[in-house]
Amino acid sequence: MNDRGDTIITLARELLRDNELGQSIEPAAKPQISFRVLCFTAMLAAAGSSVVTDYIIDARRPLNRYEKVELDALIFYAARMKNIDEAGLRHQIESRVGKQDFADFTKRDYRMAQAYLRGEIQ
Repeated sequence: MNDRGDTIITLARELLRDNELGQSIEPAAKPQISFRVLCFTAMLAAAGSSVVTDYIIDARRPLNRYEKVELDALIFYAARMKNIDEAGLRHQIESRVGKQDFADFTKRDYRMAQAYLRGEIQ
């Protein structure tokens, strides 16, 4: 604690000595930014951070049981509609998403599989 106090005192002495010698410290120029631009920047920063946070969370969050059930139902329905094997369709989805097993799927993988299956159904 004393080291910090000594540093502050030393800096204050140097500032006072510089002022006595006629070397004034000029304040930094203030940027000319309108209030509208500041508000817009704050809104973009807030929105951008939430988008990035959602993206990161989706990449890590595992599926809950309801999402797993929905994915199973979509696979079943798509396989029946296209008259193909369910296991083969599961394998196609796993290879498209890049995972070895449905247990490893994250929320982002779920969205990709959902979009792929909806395309298969139509």
